[in-house]
Amino acid sequence: MHMFAAFYFVIVLAIESSWELSYDELIKLWSLGALLVGLGALPAGWLSDKWSRSSMMVIMFFGMGFSSILCGLSNDNTFLFFSLSILGLFCSIYHPVGIAWVVNSSKKKGKALGINGIFGGVGIGLGAFIAGTFVEYFGWRSAFIIPGIISILLSLIVFILIFKGLISYKNIKSIDLEEKHSTNNLIVIAIILLISMFSIGLTFQILQTSIPKILDMRINNISTFQIGFTIAIIYCFSGAMTVVGGLLADRYSLKIIYVAGIIAQAPCYFFIASFSGISLIVVCLLAMLFNSSILPTENILLAKFTPEEHHGLIYGVKFIVSFGAAPLGVYLVAKSYELTFEFNYLFILVSFIMALIGLLTLFLPIKNLSNTY
Repeated sequence: MHMFAAFYFVIVLAIESSWELSYDELIKLWSLGALLVGLGALPAGWLSDKWSRSSMMVIMFFGMGFSSILCGLSNDNTFLFFSLSILGLFCSIYHPVGIAWVVNSSKKKGKALGINGIFGGVGIGLGAFIAGTFVEYFGWRSAFIIPGIISILLSLIVFILIFKGLISYKNIKSIDLEEKHSTNNLIVIAIILLISMFSIGLTFQILQTSIPKILDMRINNISTFQIGFTIAIIYCFSGAMTVVGGLLADRYSLKIIYVAGIIAQAPCYFFIASFSGISLIVVCLLAMLFNSSILPTENILLAKFTPEEHHGLIYGVKFIVSFGAAPLGVYLVAKSYELTFEFNYLFILVSFIMALIGLLTLFLPIKNLSNTY
């Protein structure tokens, strides 16, 4: 899913040349798809709570594959816009369904979410690498079509595993997870987490969307393949960092981990605004490492304040909020490039936002909440 949600940012560099259209015009075609990744999360999470999380994953794999193939067959802006939007809708299934599935199927939840997070980072990284490779050697259409075919095959494999009983059709319930808090505290926690998740989603989307173009502009003589490979390295390392974050979440204060991980991102984005060459790659890597490190903590916090039967729904709310920021992020990237042909001021703004959110999360009314069982 992370691969399908990210590979367009590399593929668009080839379409820009092939169709002789501007980058800002083409990147906007993903706006509705990015919005649907968030909006679709709520009904997907609700349906998975009422029906079957594993079966929803079958639908996700098939839908992503089908819509990706449509993207590869596109011959104009309108059809590509439609296909990317459908792709975003099917991508929306994963986060509320998959994370609720992992949380309720594991005892060491931080570790499980961390291991799961590796594949999120690897997915984004491989998406860039695979897209860059296919674009370089087989053309941009193949970068959509071949992963699409593989995704459809994966949907058939998961369906067979469920049919044979090797994967449970019914939802698994977790024990000893829910935390009791006063109504006032829950309201404060909800408000702070909603603002935090929106801001983190916005800044992540801005970096994810713009990083291929930033590398293209600020590193001399870099090819599409090299851009994809560089992004793959960044996201693979950041994916591995979720394991570290998950292990920390199982042992230490969730609040401290969450606050520190947010504040540490602020200087990274500030330096992205002006760095180039190897220094740019390093600060992009650091920003993604700190971002990934807090994801298991954030998901455990949500699970602790929500009854199990509504976990899919609450993760749907989370990803409506975080991915709901995605169209704004795409718009800001496009507008920044349209006005300045760069992203300097945009990343200074992002740095300021993360510093403010870090200060806000200090007021979470949880003293020493840890994930112990």
